[in-house]
Amino acid sequence: MTPGGGPPAGADDWMALVEQTLRGRDLAELASTTRDGVTIQPLYTDGPERPAAAAVTADPRRLEAGWDVRQYHGTAAATADAIDRLRAEMEQDLAAGVTSLELEVPAGFDVDGLDALLDGVDVAATPVALAPHAELDVAEALMALAARRGEGLAPGSSLGIDPLGEWARSGRRPDRAPAEAWTASLVAGPGASRLGPGIRVFVVDAVRYSDAGATEAQALGWATSTGVAYLRGLVEAGVPVDAAAGLIGFRLAATADQFVTIAALRAARVMWARVVTASGGSQQTARQYQHAVTASHMYSRRDPWVNLLRGATTALAAGVAGADAVTVLPFDHASGAADPDRALGRRLARNTQLLLLEESYLARATDPAGGSFYVESVTEQLASAGWRVFQDIEASGGIETIIGEGGLAAAMAESWRSRLGALRTRSERLTGVSEFPLLDEPAPEALAESEAPDAGGLPVRRLAEPFEDLRDAADRYRMASGERPAVWVAALGSVSDHSARTTWAQNLLAAGGVESRGAAGLDSPIAAAADFAASGLTAAVITGSDDIYRLRGSGTANALAESGAIFVALACDPGTPAELLEEFRSAGVDEVWRDGMDAVAALERLHRALGLA
Repeated sequence: MTPGGGPPAGADDWMALVEQTLRGRDLAELASTTRDGVTIQPLYTDGPERPAAAAVTADPRRLEAGWDVRQYHGTAAATADAIDRLRAEMEQDLAAGVTSLELEVPAGFDVDGLDALLDGVDVAATPVALAPHAELDVAEALMALAARRGEGLAPGSSLGIDPLGEWARSGRRPDRAPAEAWTASLVAGPGASRLGPGIRVFVVDAVRYSDAGATEAQALGWATSTGVAYLRGLVEAGVPVDAAAGLIGFRLAATADQFVTIAALRAARVMWARVVTASGGSQQTARQYQHAVTASHMYSRRDPWVNLLRGATTALAAGVAGADAVTVLPFDHASGAADPDRALGRRLARNTQLLLLEESYLARATDPAGGSFYVESVTEQLASAGWRVFQDIEASGGIETIIGEGGLAAAMAESWRSRLGALRTRSERLTGVSEFPLLDEPAPEALAESEAPDAGGLPVRRLAEPFEDLRDAADRYRMASGERPAVWVAALGSVSDHSARTTWAQNLLAAGGVESRGAAGLDSPIAAAADFAASGLTAAVITGSDDIYRLRGSGTANALAESGAIFVALACDPGTPAELLEEFRSAGVDEVWRDGMDAVAALERLHRALGLA
């Protein structure tokens, strides 16, 4: 019963309101489809049976301590200055709430180097995870450090060995197969006694796949297949299945697509539980250890402050999904630090998680999204799609064969081409980049050299790059000429006639780094031509309603061309009549701009007309 005493609303009531709002359009328009073909319905009144709790829930210990707030720290140089700076940053983070560290150090970094770097860090109490790598000596150095200090490594630590992932990323095949080198030396050899409970030797890094363009199902399938390869190697080296499963952790991408991220992380657990139990392992050891990382590909260089929203949404999704450790990359990760000591980005990154843990109590439930028809449905669909990818890989010879033959890289490139089309047409919208860009935002520094891919390996394909390239070209023009490239907007009719399309055109131009100037409320082609001629510009965009276009759109286009416009575009809707558009083209309109077009290609043509390219 409702507060007013009436009966509660049902699905039929909801449907009646939807039909009233749609005004004759099909209900199917409210559904959407992910890149994996997973259908997202507007309303769920039922869902699939919830998977076994062990397959989807987080470690129950999260209820007491929360997840690990893990901060990334890395250096490409082993100089004393670099070590001192990194050590100071880690000390600052640990004192301010970070509970574990992820370290990326150069190849050959020995135990003395790690000892100096981790001076003041209690490795028995603070989990230390080496970033995914294939350097056996670095992993052995971390174990040797724990032995030197006589403390052991804290549960949740990871040696970070991921030879297959490094092969895929760098294009360089490991010298020996995992079962021959990594397991024998670190697990079945003399070093085995130095491994305490809760220490992962192998990490399956699927973040690199997501950053290179993989869909969620592809990343799930490839990660599971990689995990199977490591599990198989451990078992062949004489490690029991239950113990072997406990030596493997997963590093998974979390994105700003909140509910898909929740479902994807839960689906990863479902798939891995199926693998472990089918291999003879117990339900308890089948629970997947997950380190969720905000994906680099979603970070923009332009208007980096919007990345704070992306990071917060992503951290929320990872926490709800039950991740054991979460890394939120700094908001200025792609643009260069906003402050000289790089403290601001790290502080906001860790505080994003601390707010979710300490004020929102997000870790006080083992599976907060469990039982949601929406989440359970998407979880099941993603797990099924990911399992099909996994089966295809295994049928083709396993993950090593697919990497060696280039199948992984080719699949990611194809997925990226498909997503790139959505980005260029702005059907996938990026706030601050393709939508609502800040034209006066200072130009960012160049990308850090460490983000460049190795030759023959996987790149980080950031979603914002197509539009950022346009902005960079516009900035170079401004620096060379002393003024920003600009287009005159001829807004026809009253505010109600032109405002929607004028705003749309201004946002599109800003996405390409082009300033909008012009006059509003033009009531004649003569006035439009006079104002344009006085502006000194060479390109124009006409905006207004279809009714206004019928009255004086063609005349305005003619007048602009006669006043010296070398480029004239018309802003319209997909439903604008074809005969009206043909009339405009005959009158001198060079481009028809509307939703669904390739916005990047249109802006590139405008750049050429303005002399930017």
